[in-house]
Amino acid sequence: MRRKKLDRIVYDDYLNASIEDQEILQERVFEYYYDRNDCNLYEALDEINQDILSLEHSEAYERCAMLKHILQKFE
Repeated sequence: MRRKKLDRIVYDDYLNASIEDQEILQERVFEYYYDRNDCNLYEALDEINQDILSLEHSEAYERCAMLKHILQKFE
């Protein structure tokens, strides 16, 4: 339950957050993906891309926005 609440807080307020807060949230989410993929940058970015496609399909646009902002930093 706590994890779901944290996800809602991180993602639901993302678009309304200040630029500084958005960057902090992006860093947290990226670290999650990076750690989850054994510190492999390419696998983490690939998983983010896959999640964007899935989230677009389910119309979770706030989450898509954050993940796209993370990917833009690596372009």
